[in-house]
Amino acid sequence: MCAWCSGASPRVSRAATINSRNRKQDRRKSMSDPLVKIARDGHVVTLTLNNPPVNALSSAVLEALIAALDTVEAEGEARCVILTGTGEKAFSAGGDLRQERDFGGPEAAKAFRELGRRTLNRLEGYFVPVVSAIHGYCIGGGTAIGWVCDIRIAADNAVFRAGDAYIGMVPSWGMGLTRLPRLVGRNRALDILLIGENFDAKTAQELGLVTKVVQREKLMEEATAIARRISKASPNAIRATREAIAFNMREGWSAMAQFEEEICQQVFSHPDAHEGPKAFTEKREPVFARI
Repeated sequence: MCAWCSGASPRVSRAATINSRNRKQDRRKSMSDPLVKIARDGHVVTLTLNNPPVNALSSAVLEALIAALDTVEAEGEARCVILTGTGEKAFSAGGDLRQERDFGGPEAAKAFRELGRRTLNRLEGYFVPVVSAIHGYCIGGGTAIGWVCDIRIAADNAVFRAGDAYIGMVPSWGMGLTRLPRLVGRNRALDILLIGENFDAKTAQELGLVTKVVQREKLMEEATAIARRISKASPNAIRATREAIAFNMREGWSAMAQFEEEICQQVFSHPDAHEGPKAFTEKREPVFARI
């Protein structure tokens, strides 16, 4: 992902002025045309990155995404969220290189890295599943926020790349160096990061980075269908499953075995565990409790 690791930069005072100007421009945009759009459809909410032409991930965009996630969670009605990008060029072409150019020192670079990590952690640990609907370019930081989602649907025109080394950087938001080797294994992670070439949606699916590939014009239709299906399941059971998988990514076998029993005790004592079988025997749709 396009992480801003370099400490070499123009004077801090000049960079601070430029950063302030860029943030003011972003705030003006957000008043009339938000950086992340929210669309609600029953229990499914769609969040759209809105920073054309390629939905570059500046600090303002990442902060807007976290704010949108906070808003949807506070409303409490969603059971699944779709994350996509506006326009036809890109889901997201990664971190905003204009912002990298204007960083004044290592503190600003570190703050941006931490914001990126916080964004990924927020998506991975969100209160409901997140489905990414990826089209066009998905590069650098775009791969980070796209691949961290629970379900990942890619259009047949999607193009992926994680070639940070070719702009003198390394992935630093918690995907390329942290999650990616666990998702695809050491060798494939090195292939992706060291060769740094574009690869298509079909290859991403073969690597397990993409759940399904569909025609571009059917991308949102498919993502919505999956989100609606997830919305019919028990929110409590879905959340417990996601927590267990996230725990398993970070802990060893013994700890996971113990955590599984803790999860099972919580789920099987929840009203949904009684409602589901009861609805099945009565041949009706279950009415599950909200989280």
